Amino acid sequence: MFEKVLPPIQTYEARDGRSLCYRHYLADSNKVVILLHGISEDGQYLHPLAEFISKRQLAQVIVPDLRGYGLHPVRRGDVEYIGQHDDDIEDLIKWLRSRASSPLTLIMAGHSGGGGNAIRLAVHRVSREIAAFLLLAPSVHPKAPISHEKEPWSTIQIDKQRVRILTVLSAVGIRHLNKWVVMRNDKPIASRHGRETLELSYRLMLSRTPKAKYERYLRAMTQPTLVLVGDKEEVFIPGQYAPMFAQYNQAKVETVLDCDHDGILANKGTFREVESWLRALKV
Repeated sequence: MFEKVLPPIQTYEARDGRSLCYRHYLADSNKVVILLHGISEDGQYLHPLAEFISKRQLAQVIVPDLRGYGLHPVRRGDVEYIGQHDDDIEDLIKWLRSRASSPLTLIMAGHSGGGGNAIRLAVHRVSREIAAFLLLAPSVHPKAPISHEKEPWSTIQIDKQRVRILTVLSAVGIRHLNKWVVMRNDKPIASRHGRETLELSYRLMLSRTPKAKYERYLRAMTQPTLVLVGDKEEVFIPGQYAPMFAQYNQAKVETVLDCDHDGILANKGTFREVESWLRALKV
């Protein structure tokens, strides 16, 4: 069903002069979905969903490799400061608008950790340029009700003591240690492909999630929002998404049958929900 050849890598210039990578899935539409990847992967695994959206002419799709990720990042698993991804995405939006021949309708989308990035933007100045949100099994915050208290099956380990120390130091203006690694993903060797980002610095990890008062971000999401989660979701608690979002905004939350955390990206049920929502979207 899906072509194996991905669109070529293109680059845009961020405000610090760095060239950052993205792939552009073309479509005859002024809608542009910016689709953000998860916590350990670059954008390639999002190909099935991106290709479906573009081939159905629902929207163009932009899949960036966030700073610290991809084939040849300057420093894998690190950024310069907390929140740099927000600024990079704002720069990407400016780049896309500058190259477009007609006005664009921007839809911010993300899977897993990419959903966390998208939610962060709800309180960023760029939020006024976002027409809608599409979130697939999004992360929110460890304190959110969708998060498990303990994940003994997870390959991700967070150095909580180091996080606490760096949080205190950052609060008093000491930030030169924020490059310390605080998250490691012990992904099995047999399932690695060489593009993973398996260690994250404190400043990158915090750039990928809303702050502890995550409710402020959800309340700020007043744009049309679709949240999809698989009934076999294993990373987060699927049944908690609907009540959590209902408490803070008017997001439409749908359960996709017979898929887990990553399977949601290539599921026919996901495709039906996304197509129906994008076609009905009045923005």
